[in-house]
Amino acid sequence: MMKKSASALVLAAILGTSVLAGCSPKEETPAPDTTQEEAAPEAEQPAAEEEFADLAELFKKGENAFKDGIYYAQTFTMTDQQSQMKTWHKGDKVKSSIVADGDEMINIIDSKTGEFITYSASEKTGMRFKADSGDSAFMPDTSMTDIASVDEQVDTATFEVVGDEKILGEDCAVILSKDKATNEEVKLWVSKKYGITMKMVSKGVDGSEMTIEVTELKVGDISDSEFEVPSDVVIEEF
Repeated sequence: MMKKSASALVLAAILGTSVLAGCSPKEETPAPDTTQEEAAPEAEQPAAEEEFADLAELFKKGENAFKDGIYYAQTFTMTDQQSQMKTWHKGDKVKSSIVADGDEMINIIDSKTGEFITYSASEKTGMRFKADSGDSAFMPDTSMTDIASVDEQVDTATFEVVGDEKILGEDCAVILSKDKATNEEVKLWVSKKYGITMKMVSKGVDGSEMTIEVTELKVGDISDSEFEVPSDVVIEEF
């Protein structure tokens, strides 16, 4: 199925990344002059490090956005391959649109009912599965790595904030997780306002690199009709 080939490109590229725990400086009992010398660098700490010392709390901001409704388009780039995906989230429902081989494949998942629908926009035919309708081995692979799940690539307890940048007008904290033993790393650009990852760059032990970047973003005002199958699409039940 074309949907699976598109998913395979992304899933094969994502690398599990371990990070090294940061070391806290040891407290000493300095002479008066030494105390003044050591206090200066602490006062010069970047504001981003102080504001986002807890990465888990930053990502928690994104939970409300995904629940209330969000749309984003993203581009996946690996070496000479590139693919695009559009995604809508609202409550328990997720819809994705992937273009592969000139055909647009639509996937709609309702996590509350366990229902999964996939159909071709051009052929206007598709299939409906339910998690409780039979052997799970016949269920399609719905796993897809995108900005909603890239936080799983980072240990929220051990990371480094390395700067601030803007993406699509969003002020983002730039966060780096790196395993110095293997040179594997994940770098994230996370919206300070919404807690949503706007960009991710992952590097493997062999130097291979993959980039996911948001190219369109809309937070809120997502219609329920967005998750409905068009009336002219024929869906086969499984």
